[in-house]
Parts: sequence; structure tokens; C-alpha cells
Amino acid sequence: MLGKLIKFDLKSGARIFLLLHGILLAVALAGRLLFMDHLDFSEMTPALLSSIVLFASLMLFLLIAVCFCTWLLIAARFYRSLFTGEGYLTWTLPASAVEHLWAKIISGIMWYVADCIVVAAVTLILVTGKNITDAYSAVAPEVTAELGMPLSSFGFYMFILMMISCFSSVITTYFCIAVGQLFPAHRVLCAIAAYFISGLVVQTVSMGLMFLFRLFPGINLSVRTGEQLAQYLFSAIGLSIIIMLAVSIAEYIATHYIMKKKINLL
Repeated sequence: MLGKLIKFDLKSGARIFLLLHGILLAVALAGRLLFMDHLDFSEMTPALLSSIVLFASLMLFLLIAVCFCTWLLIAARFYRSLFTGEGYLTWTLPASAVEHLWAKIISGIMWYVADCIVVAAVTLILVTGKNITDAYSAVAPEVTAELGMPLSSFGFYMFILMMISCFSSVITTYFCIAVGQLFPAHRVLCAIAAYFISGLVVQTVSMGLMFLFRLFPGINLSVRTGEQLAQYLFSAIGLSIIIMLAVSIAEYIATHYIMKKKINLL
């Protein structure tokens, strides 16, 4: 039954997901062919800089919009299929609350992972033109010295962190929706409130731990060498992963309890 639930969830959102990300890839390819490949970095004029900033801003806005739509797709599917009128039918299926929850978690993670892969592909499409790689090669030694690693390695580690955060993002979204459904009169409002409150608590704890381990941005950061900066980044990423896992476990337990004991379809 778990496999059937996952397959149904993926099928229900496939059309919207493919449409949004297909448009994103098409825009990226068009931007590469019509704009990025024609840039000449031999003379950095104000007009050239302004056009690059404008194009980058538009692409960033489009990336954020598509990522937000992916999150909205995951959240809406979870809420609609379990806590609205559709939930009456869903809960009659021969599946436990755990199976329903894990079906949504697995399908949500799959959507997020696919979203991250497309975002990474769009980034590579835009920045791997010969004119851009040639221009970057002139400053690559300085960038590597500042980061303590090649930019490609830094981007790879950021991609891995983004992939790991998919699980945490899905669990947090489901946790907030599950908390919101405990208040039938204001489900959406309470879910949003739970999202901001939980986010504030996590940020406060994270900042406290970063201060404790001297990983907060700005603490002696300006005097660090590239090697020290790389060590700092790895330490900060490691702490972030531990915090994400701890928060995800706590939110999963709470979501599981609510779905098993506190379902309210009124």
C-alpha cells in the first residue's frame, strides 16, 4: 500500500511540476543562447554590469518562484488529501497513519530532490559558457585562496547540503500543517503561525549554538586564511546538519502523534 500511495502522490502533481520546471529549463537555455554566450568580459563597462545584474536578478526571482511553487505543491497535497473533505476518503484506505505520513514524506522528498537537481542544472547551463569559464579562470586562484577550496568543490558541498535539507523542509512543512489542523476554525492561519514560531525557535537555538562553538558569522572571520575559512565552512555545515536532523526527528514524532491521535476532519 505504501508504494501505491507514493505513486498516486507523484502522479497527482507530476503535470504541474513538469510544466514549471520545463519552463525554467527553457528560460535558462534561452538565456544562455541569447544573453550569456554573447557577453564580452574583456571590458567591464557599467552597461555590461547593469545588464548582468538585471539578468541575474530575473533568473533568481524565477528560481525562487519555481522553488516556492514546488513547496506549495507539496504542502497543498499533504493538507488536501489528509485534512479536508478528501481526507474522509483517504482515511478509509487500508493504510495506517504511519504509511500515510511516510508516503507523503517520501513523495515530498522526491519532489524536492528533483527540484534541487533542476536548479543545479539551470545554474550549470547559465555559467558554463566558454566566455564565462575563460573570464573566471583569470580570478580562479584568488577565489580558491579565499574559500580554501575550488569554487566547484564549494558548489558541490552546497548542493549536498541543499539535498540533505530536503528531508528537513518536508518534515517542517508537514509538522506545521498538522499543528494547524488542530484548530478547525483557523487551520491555514495557525499553520502559518506554527511555521514562523518554529522557525524562530530553531533560529534562536542555532544562533546560540553557533555563538557557543564560535561559528557565528563575523567572529574573527576577517582574519582567517583560506584554509581556516574552509574549516569554518565545514564546521558550520556540520552543525547545521546536526541541528536539522534533531529538529526533523522532533517534528516527525510530533506529526506522527497528531496524525495518529489528533486527526480532526471537521
